Amino acid sequence: MNDKLNIPHCIRNYGGDSYPTEQGFVPEDVFLERLPEIAANAILDACTGSNPRQPSQEDMEKLLKCCYYDTEVDF
Repeated sequence: MNDKLNIPHCIRNYGGDSYPTEQGFVPEDVFLERLPEIAANAILDACTGSNPRQPSQEDMEKLLKCCYYDTEVDF
C-alpha cells in the first residue's frame, strides 16, 4: 500500500517533501546520536503509559531503529 500511495517505508527514506528518497532529511548519524533522548521522551509520553506492555529504554530504542531502517519488530 505504501508503494501505491508513494509513502516511504521508513524514516530513513523520508524526503523533505514527505516523498520517498534515497537519502532522507534525517541523516543516520543524527538519528543515532539523538536516539537515546528520543526514546526517553517517547517513554515519558502519556500515550506510552496506556500500552499493555511497558517498553524499557532499550526496547524503545530497538523499536525506533525498526521504524528508521524498515526492519521487522521481532521482540
